[in-house]
Amino acid sequence: MHRNPRKSVRLITASVAFATVVPGVAIAAQNPNPAPVTVPAISDWQGTTGNLHLGAGSRIAVTDPSLRGLGEQLSGELAEQGLRGIPVTTDKAHAGDIALSLAPNEKPLGAEGYRLAIGNTAAITGNRSAGVFYGTRTLLQALRTAGDRASLPKGTARDVPKIGERAQMLDIRKFYPVSYLKQQIRQMSWWKMNTFHLHLSDWNAFRIQSERFPGLSSKQAYSKRDLRDLQDYARRYHVTIIPEIDLPGHASHIGDYRPDLAFGCRSLSYPADSGWEGAGTGHWMLDVTKKKTLDFLTRLLDEIVPLFDGPRFHIGGDELPNEAEQQKCPELVDYAKKRGFSSTADVFADFINKLNPVIRAHGKQTEVWQWWDLEHDTAVKPDKNVVVDEWKNAAPHRAQKGYPTVGTEETELYVSAGFGKRPGSYGYFDPREVYGSYDFSAQQNILGYRVSRWSDRAHNSPVPWFDFYARRPIAVLAARAWGEPAGDVRAFFDRYDRVGDADPANRDYGADPGMLSQRGWQATDGTNDGGPAIDNDPYTAWNARPESSPMLRVDLGKNERVSGIRYLPPYIGASVDVPVRGYEILGSADGKNWHSLAKGEFPDTEAETAVRFAPATVRHLAMKVLSSHAEDPTAMSAVAEFDAVRG
Repeated sequence: MHRNPRKSVRLITASVAFATVVPGVAIAAQNPNPAPVTVPAISDWQGTTGNLHLGAGSRIAVTDPSLRGLGEQLSGELAEQGLRGIPVTTDKAHAGDIALSLAPNEKPLGAEGYRLAIGNTAAITGNRSAGVFYGTRTLLQALRTAGDRASLPKGTARDVPKIGERAQMLDIRKFYPVSYLKQQIRQMSWWKMNTFHLHLSDWNAFRIQSERFPGLSSKQAYSKRDLRDLQDYARRYHVTIIPEIDLPGHASHIGDYRPDLAFGCRSLSYPADSGWEGAGTGHWMLDVTKKKTLDFLTRLLDEIVPLFDGPRFHIGGDELPNEAEQQKCPELVDYAKKRGFSSTADVFADFINKLNPVIRAHGKQTEVWQWWDLEHDTAVKPDKNVVVDEWKNAAPHRAQKGYPTVGTEETELYVSAGFGKRPGSYGYFDPREVYGSYDFSAQQNILGYRVSRWSDRAHNSPVPWFDFYARRPIAVLAARAWGEPAGDVRAFFDRYDRVGDADPANRDYGADPGMLSQRGWQATDGTNDGGPAIDNDPYTAWNARPESSPMLRVDLGKNERVSGIRYLPPYIGASVDVPVRGYEILGSADGKNWHSLAKGEFPDTEAETAVRFAPATVRHLAMKVLSSHAEDPTAMSAVAEFDAVRG
């Protein structure tokens, strides 16, 4: 092979000139852009240098007609974040544009993965529309957390979920308005969650209006129009709704409507010693030994199942009295003997198999809670095509038995604030433990993982109260199930706060419009360290000593534009600490000369409260504690977390 010496010299000269004349470029190449701040974190990011700025002249280029609606949706969401007037076009993308496209041959991306290439354009590609949609969530979060809210770091993201189903269950014994269900759908999609399980019947309510059985529905129930509207909304955000009618237990409301369909024996009608909420109200279990009960349920399901678009329908199956109580029910014992079953527990596994064809006749898969074999293995087993929500053990326990499994282990993944509001108590989802060490296994037969939100003992609490206890757990599960490795939840919470809520303007339910990072902050009250109030750890707190006219002073490290603060009181169980009542928020450029930004009173609640005020540029923020919610005037008010709302 002959080489051209002139060409070699030119190449060497050019490379030397490049390194000599523009050394900054060479240095920058060694320091590629870090990944944008998102929740979940991007699974694979290759940063380059420089930024893409979106603004006047930017467009959303959509060449595939099936993505046109997503383009229009993204345009509206960008406007919500301050980037108004970015139109949708079917032209080829130009410099400064966002491009949305499908690439069905990129099989490694799967059904929900995407590639986001940020260079002269921001190009989002996915095998399917779900992947492209999730790429737009990353784009919006990256812009939300950028310093100017309009720039994207150049580089390429290849982001594929580890777990297929990332879900939450909402117990609608507490009735939630459709507006909240929609808010949850949008928030779930913001964190790339895709499944919403709605527990729609229980001992106290039947939450779907029935035309076939007038009088069955509760006063507060969703109409067929509500359900259609909700599912159409969910489709826009790539969220699948899994409805549940809980049978044959938890059925007091149905039994009150049709007493002839419920067990007459006291041990199954009034399992009052169980501790289950509502178990003492009567008609707890429907009598599955009667043909007319099965006929009624078939007719009911034939009306209800077709109202839903999702691929599965949940028929409950949980909290059946134990076998000792079952043996006290003569009609159940007689039926088990006539059928040749080895135990009365077999009757309930058989019941699942009787309803399974009813569900499958509508083209859907049956789903149940694990319960039939809680105390011992049954001779009769549910069909292996039935999806099982494994709550007693970790998901692999059921998956290894050949069942398609959703993991929702109660000791780790339940949110039931009516039972538990502090670490170590039942129903308390501890983000430190779940983010730090829970094994979100992706082995065969595990469909996914779910946060289960129960409303026991708290039906009269307001919706924002329930939301407060669930928002961090849902975000933690979303992040870990997408693929974030186990780690320190404090760093995660800092990122979570910076990203904020999907709809920053929603003040009815949302509590995080987007916060500043606490990294680099310093805090004091003039005498004591105020660090516990700014450490992203809700279990530590700064104590305001009433005798010293306490004021928490926070140095943000640089001038920042802020438009509010968020206050988190001490967690329930902190025996010496009580929530702040009266407060004044102050700002300062130098930490010496302060001016008032807001003044008022926090509610007496363990939930966080955001206080908004006119945007101001400050380096220092302070919260002066004026009073507490304690009866004892010597008690110490406490600040578990103090955050600043980005201006």
